[in-house]
Amino acid sequence: MRGADRLVEQQYAMLLRRDVARLPELYAPDAFYSMPGVTVRPIELPALLRTWTGAFPDLYVDRTGAVQTAGGAAVEVRLTGTHTGVLHTPFGTVSPTMRTVSWDVADVVRVRRGLITAWRSYFDWGQLMAALGVHLDGLSREAQHDPLGLPV
Repeated sequence: MRGADRLVEQQYAMLLRRDVARLPELYAPDAFYSMPGVTVRPIELPALLRTWTGAFPDLYVDRTGAVQTAGGAAVEVRLTGTHTGVLHTPFGTVSPTMRTVSWDVADVVRVRRGLITAWRSYFDWGQLMAALGVHLDGLSREAQHDPLGLPV
């Protein structure tokens, strides 16, 4: 049976390889993945993560800390990438800024019977937007898309 730490490492490795199509295999059927402003089912997760790798094609994950329990794990990471693609946010779209930025993320992962039941990714949109040089009031609402790229 896969423990939380192994599942977390598998998901990060799949993201770094841009091999996100099989991510739902790591999740229980009734599981969810959430980040500030967005919650998706496992089947929707590959599309969500492709929006991030599309916006930051060189995205890198640096694991900075972790705590594991019997039912899950909390992991601190620092994401770094160059913003060369459109970033879809809950606030609107952000055109490429060509900036290389880093932001901190805390992932809290729950596991049951060797599968992820919940993955909550916490980060500060304000920190990321400031690093990109973007003011939230300047984002386009007309061109806004949901995290899966669908018009809202």
